[in-house]
Amino acid sequence: MTEDVFGILGTTQEGAFRVDEVVGEGGFAVVYRAHHQAFRADVALKCLKVPGSLSPEQERDFLEKFREEAELLFRLSAAIPSVVRPLHVGTIKNQQNRFIPFIALEWLDGRSLDAVIETRRLQGKPPLPLETVVRMLEPVAQGLARAHNLPAQNGPISIVHRDLKPENLFIAKTHGETQVKILDFGIAKVKSAATQIVGRLSSEQSGLAAFTPAYGAPEQWLPKRFGQTGPWTDVWGLALTVVEAAIGRPPLEGDAHAILGAAIDDRERPTPRSLGVETSDEVQAIFERALAVDPKDRYGSVGLFWSDLQAAVLGGASERSDFELSQSVLTGLRRHASDSPIRVSSSAPTVRGAVAAPAENGSSSSIGSRTELELMDSVGGFRSDAPPHQSNPPLDNVGIMPGVVSSRPPSTRMVARAVDTTRGPSLVSRFARPLKLMVVAVLIMGADFAYAAVSGSTFALGPVRASWIAGPMVLAALVLLVVALVRDVEG
Repeated sequence: MTEDVFGILGTTQEGAFRVDEVVGEGGFAVVYRAHHQAFRADVALKCLKVPGSLSPEQERDFLEKFREEAELLFRLSAAIPSVVRPLHVGTIKNQQNRFIPFIALEWLDGRSLDAVIETRRLQGKPPLPLETVVRMLEPVAQGLARAHNLPAQNGPISIVHRDLKPENLFIAKTHGETQVKILDFGIAKVKSAATQIVGRLSSEQSGLAAFTPAYGAPEQWLPKRFGQTGPWTDVWGLALTVVEAAIGRPPLEGDAHAILGAAIDDRERPTPRSLGVETSDEVQAIFERALAVDPKDRYGSVGLFWSDLQAAVLGGASERSDFELSQSVLTGLRRHASDSPIRVSSSAPTVRGAVAAPAENGSSSSIGSRTELELMDSVGGFRSDAPPHQSNPPLDNVGIMPGVVSSRPPSTRMVARAVDTTRGPSLVSRFARPLKLMVVAVLIMGADFAYAAVSGSTFALGPVRASWIAGPMVLAALVLLVVALVRDVEG
């Protein structure tokens, strides 16, 4: 059982939250399950471990910054169902009179994607197919795309997550539907604020790294070299998350030095193909761009990245209307664009637990059109008989807590395999129309010959024989096939 670090079990905080259970502990926070006595519902209390001894003025300064982040998160969750919803911000009172800021969030029943991946590995199951991963994470990509271009009174703002990883994606069962929720929005900014206020302590010294090293983008490691973070940073995190789900282990492992070396190595990118998953050249090129070392060479938009990935993996053109961000808006967010009208910010931290509240518009982030049973079976680990994640607290209601040290062995080697580079679904979809046309023409010819054999006369519509119609249809189908093949080769 996780320790009650702050000594608040059994107490009532802020006049409403009865603290019932310790859920888990990370490097920056301890999460409790509490009962909101007015709502008569469970919530998650994420209590922050603010380092050092703060003066009353520093405490007020930090709490104000924390409230600003929570306000942004509230607006974000109201607009995007896939973002976990905050309910309250305040400070914990305990016997030691420590300064303990907390945020209350909706309680979620389910498991983190990190736990799902690990459970499949422990059960000896293969990693999730890339097609399943793309369908499952569609609400995440859509939510990030909206967060990066959130309407505001003074113009759109870009709320960037900055710490995307499987641990921060929670697959929850809400009102009978399966949803994927994004956790810990803005936690990197809150950590930075804590260390800045304390002073003298670096993020490394205080244990509050503003990003998870195994998922840190080059610009997070080396900002002077690669520039500022932005939506392109979340492209990196989302791409690595997809790769991890598809290979069944983290793409980059080892100590900080080894991870940094692999992250900025231009010669080999941590793509599914380089880590042993057979993919087409098209998919390989998409991941190489999404994981480009220099942000200028990377996708600047989660929407563009996901639209390309959907088309390459699932076949056909994906819908981009709501989902794809305007390039004119995104251009102003790129590096060194100080005159951009868009403000880059982030929102308050989130957490694994909470009572699931439906979106205000009644919409849902359910995964594709598949049933809940099919989804549970495809990702594994949702059923009550599934074993919990080996290196974390029990996962009856929650996933892995941020900052928990993984027990996975360190390794940064990426092994390349020979792969089949055929086009797959996208090529078939391009050939579908001419093939259907040719089949219809052949059927018409067959009917004409059969009619002639039985009746001794030709089948005609007035002066026009049926075979005269079928012949041009065959020629048209052949032309369309050639055009589709040429486009595929050029693409």
